[in-house]
Amino acid sequence: MTEAERITRALGGEWRGSSGLAPCPICQPEGRRDQRGLSLSDSAGRLLVHCHKSGCDVLRDLQARNLTDTPRDRVPYDPEEALRRKAEERKREAKRLKTAHDLFAEGVSCEGTAAQAYLEGRGIMGMRFNRIARTLRFHPSALHGASGQRLPAMLAQIRGPKGEPLGVHRTFLKPDGSGKADVEPQKMMLGPSSGGAVRFGPDNRVIALAEGIETALSVSQASRLTVWATLSTSGLKGLILPPPPVAEVIVIAADHDPAGISAAEQTAERFERESRAVSVIYPRSPGSDFNDLLSEADQ
Repeated sequence: MTEAERITRALGGEWRGSSGLAPCPICQPEGRRDQRGLSLSDSAGRLLVHCHKSGCDVLRDLQARNLTDTPRDRVPYDPEEALRRKAEERKREAKRLKTAHDLFAEGVSCEGTAAQAYLEGRGIMGMRFNRIARTLRFHPSALHGASGQRLPAMLAQIRGPKGEPLGVHRTFLKPDGSGKADVEPQKMMLGPSSGGAVRFGPDNRVIALAEGIETALSVSQASRLTVWATLSTSGLKGLILPPPPVAEVIVIAADHDPAGISAAEQTAERFERESRAVSVIYPRSPGSDFNDLLSEADQ
């Protein structure tokens, strides 16, 4: 095993042929399966590593983690190799995007399915699923790549700043919808998601932002606002909004934990610099989100 392959696998990435893709340990510390900002390979016995997402100085971080002892001055930047890797990644991303689009096209309305039972179990009642079928669907047997099983799944379409379809978020469910499936991970991305969000509602002047799908639907049920789910704190911080008048006024419904509040405050500052009016709200109880609040109210 080459040094590049060893590092790729240590970072939770994938090695194919002569190169690997992995989460960048600096700009993608969450290490999710859909995060592949770091490319690695060996050329003439030398380690080639490049963060093509943010251009991070990754080698210093790898040295600190004892993943490599290669000095910085021995890691060359090969423009031709970088172009080749980018071309390969574009092909892989196009394939993932097509797979995501095909999967979502196979989905059906959540009404009367395990997805409806799951959401109602989370306190989200009275959903008009036909109205949001462009965003939320159910698949009876979606592939769970990590386990190789085919399982019921709730599918959510992610859209970019121009409304263009990106990847698909999957929540794998028990057959009766009584909870998430007994697999890990229970939620997975398929295809690109950078800058995007799951949009519940039209492109209004006032929108709310939340992390999780369940939290977003809870806020929508309670407020009747258009709500977009960013799917994670990194998704919130990386969200790209359409230009005004869309989202001139933003309510960030944060999870009440240090990561959630920090991400909300950073995002609020960024959007305020875009001349948008932003407020941050979160539940009173530490460790809770707005879906917890809705569930408690229904008890």
